[in-house]
Amino acid sequence: MASRRSRDVRYAELVSAAARTFAEQGVQHTLVSDIVKAAGVAQGTFYLYFKTKDDVLLAVVDRLVDALQASLTEAMQAEGLSAAARLRMLCDVLGRLATVPGTPAVVDFMHLQENRPLHDRLVATLAPRLVDLMEQVIRQGVAEGTFDVTDARSAAWFVLSGLQGTEFSGTPIAETPKALRSAADLALRALGYRGEPS
Repeated sequence: MASRRSRDVRYAELVSAAARTFAEQGVQHTLVSDIVKAAGVAQGTFYLYFKTKDDVLLAVVDRLVDALQASLTEAMQAEGLSAAARLRMLCDVLGRLATVPGTPAVVDFMHLQENRPLHDRLVATLAPRLVDLMEQVIRQGVAEGTFDVTDARSAAWFVLSGLQGTEFSGTPIAETPKALRSAADLALRALGYRGEPS
């Protein structure tokens, strides 16, 4: 048990060191030797946990996704929010991801053409979670009578595709929160919401 715990702790330390180093130096300029130096371990220790720098990058991304999922779940559990307020809150949570230290460096790296497989792996991990949450919001809006859609699942995909458009359009990461707020207002209109924009 203690051995497993120390292994988990070492893994977490390496992922944290990688995230810090990526934030400070950028992903492209970070070497495995930089990560192990930041973690205070021997280079051989790194290879007990990861085969390549890409593997530790994916672990950093997985940690971001888990933190994002926790924030989104918390937003979904907030009491007394209308569906429109909840949709806006979900977009705000996604926008705040841009302010997490290290995220811009990781996002820029993931968007390089040669890293398309890494990006696709991130999307494959995150998309089903986001669709489920968005579908819950849309079903709530339909139940409230503020959204007018017949297929909540398809509407969830449609809304999330629109939000992802901020990424595909090359929106600078610093402008992402504002772009997502605008996209949320457009999504609400597409869902039939007739209340005030944010």
